[in-house]
Amino acid sequence: MSRPVNVYGRRYNLFILRFCALLVVLAGSLTATPQSWADNRITFFRIGAGPAGGTVFPAAGWIAAAISNPPGTRPCEKRGSCGIPGLIAVVQTTEGGLANIDGLRNQKLDAAIAYADMAHAALKGLSVFAPQGPFQDLRAVASLAPESLHILVRKDSNISSLADLKGKRIAVGPRYSTSQNLAFLILRLHGVEYGSFRWFLLNPEQAANALSEQKIDAVMFLSRQDSGVARQMISDGVGKLLSLDPKAVTRAIASNPYLHASLIPSKTYGDQPSVYTVEMQPVLLVSKAKDTAFIEDLSYALWKAMETDQDNLPLAPMVYRDGRVARLGVPLHPGVVNFRTRMIDQGHEDVFPDPNYEMTKDKPQ
Repeated sequence: MSRPVNVYGRRYNLFILRFCALLVVLAGSLTATPQSWADNRITFFRIGAGPAGGTVFPAAGWIAAAISNPPGTRPCEKRGSCGIPGLIAVVQTTEGGLANIDGLRNQKLDAAIAYADMAHAALKGLSVFAPQGPFQDLRAVASLAPESLHILVRKDSNISSLADLKGKRIAVGPRYSTSQNLAFLILRLHGVEYGSFRWFLLNPEQAANALSEQKIDAVMFLSRQDSGVARQMISDGVGKLLSLDPKAVTRAIASNPYLHASLIPSKTYGDQPSVYTVEMQPVLLVSKAKDTAFIEDLSYALWKAMETDQDNLPLAPMVYRDGRVARLGVPLHPGVVNFRTRMIDQGHEDVFPDPNYEMTKDKPQ
């Protein structure tokens, strides 16, 4: 019998441990005396993170730990929390990016994580967001590390290319998710038309277990290139990854400006050869109505956490280089622009170029 699949992988397990450590600190805060609570204003900050079995959920936990600083924690200069004093960030499970953005619009969430193409669609009122109209106040705080499309099949199957997926059972991700839309696009560009396969709405963890039990034939999902799903399936000798056709990748990028070519190097997952695929960035989103000074402080807290955890980052530290701002799908929040200006003044021009850069290059209309 195949063992259950761990969706998170080794790095994300570290994020979970850090988040659990934060919960211990919060427990101490909750047992504080009423007077100590009165002396320290508490602000809760709700982050919509998608399903618990999704690939961005642990990263949301890392963000929550980075920006939280409840009463009773050690100060930043004493190797304590560098978060916003009095802030307690809470990660909330949701159905995915669509629900996250809806929660942000309806003020049931303070921040949301969604992929760049979905963020742009919400900003403009396109696709599934058309009935609600444009979310004109949607703004970006930071991008998470890029996530590559993984297409996982059983190693003992006769599937060697995407064209072989005709007539097969394929898990494409949660309903209305970027993963689902991307799966349909990539399959079509490889000649696998809608209706020529059976598709299932499963998150990566559910899908990997179904693949292991031979209930489905393939799993398509977005993840960083340290996916626990892929690592375990391949190391167990059960799974293998499929590579995309370069011409299909070119057409996919032409149809979606937030897609970029990606290579999963050989040996990333055991003996798996290199895989040519596409990638996209998830984005941490807020409303423009959020206080500018607060978002500037939040950005600084994330920056300090990235300095501390350099080798285990769920965020993309080079987000402001080489046109990366244009990949976010929505404009930056004014607080982030102020933060970038401050960092440039402190000599970080290599990471923080011209704050107006996103307006001058590679920005999709």
